[in-house]
Amino acid sequence: MTESADRSERALDELLEQAIAPGAGSAAVLLASVGGRVVAQRALGTTRMWDAPGVATATAAFPVTTETKFDLASVTKAFVATALLTELDVRGLTPSVPLSDYLPEFREGSLRDLTLEHLLTHSAGFQASWDDHEPDPGAERFRRTARPIDRPGAVHRYACLSFIWAGLLATELSGKPHDALVTEHVLRPLGLQHTGYRPDPGEWPRIAATEYDPGRGMVQGEVHDETAFALGGVSGNAGIFGTAPDLLRFAEALRTGEGLRPRVHAWLTEPAPGVPSAESGYRPSYGLRIGEKWCAAAPGPTASHTGFTGTGFFTVPNGEWSFVLLTNRVHPSRDHGSQPELRTPIVAATVQLAERLASS
Repeated sequence: MTESADRSERALDELLEQAIAPGAGSAAVLLASVGGRVVAQRALGTTRMWDAPGVATATAAFPVTTETKFDLASVTKAFVATALLTELDVRGLTPSVPLSDYLPEFREGSLRDLTLEHLLTHSAGFQASWDDHEPDPGAERFRRTARPIDRPGAVHRYACLSFIWAGLLATELSGKPHDALVTEHVLRPLGLQHTGYRPDPGEWPRIAATEYDPGRGMVQGEVHDETAFALGGVSGNAGIFGTAPDLLRFAEALRTGEGLRPRVHAWLTEPAPGVPSAESGYRPSYGLRIGEKWCAAAPGPTASHTGFTGTGFFTVPNGEWSFVLLTNRVHPSRDHGSQPELRTPIVAATVQLAERLASS
């Protein structure tokens, strides 16, 4: 290895160590590939360091490997969008399908103007978050009360509510629970054997812990997102757990289109026409983000998604690069976790390392 490549290795390792500094998370896995070949691979830390903020764990913890599962948080939305779009394409439909065709809650007044396109691009006008965290496993209370606060298409506002409704729509459209649809259209065809909702309790100790909750204790193996937990752990906005190799396979499918129907690949990896850009500058596709700033060092236009727990991936559609970074930045508390801004220098360091290794 050349001296410059060795410096790049050290720079990347130092950044990842920051991501698991005490109080800022305990686990990190990075995988990056160029042209389908892995060019960077890291696994650091332990699955659990704390039982509560400032209280060292007395529970068994395990060294992190590339096979460690993480709560993917909002990366779930990318899987749900892929499954729902595939079901649409199978049925000869498009994202312009009115919600009122399948969801009776949207058959009154201006609600009839809402389409699936609005949900998948966060332009339906919903509030940013859902603050009712009381148990609602059948989503009955959610379905009665969750309505937009702005007119459809007026603004892009990232909202978990949009994807909760997308999951409910997937069930109504297909006649199957939406997690079964994710398995049928995404996990099984792409060979993602270590990804899915509600991990078996026997796996929990080996899953990266997330955050201490006064009512639940240290959350590990159950979904961190309060809304998804209230809905029973299976939701369109969050709830999927997975490993870095599985997420890299998913990213590679988005890069190459292999394993995806052509229209679905285009819907996911191209900006949705006529949809406002996000305030941070990215363009929404039907489920992903095109051109997020944290991916700026990537060699080409990116499609990506991130998760609140410290997870994220990007790919360069029809290009060469795919990248996965999984951390548990909210362990033991979201108030002290490593900042999401760490993603940007980590991506830059990974790209630089790959370039120097290729030239050495």
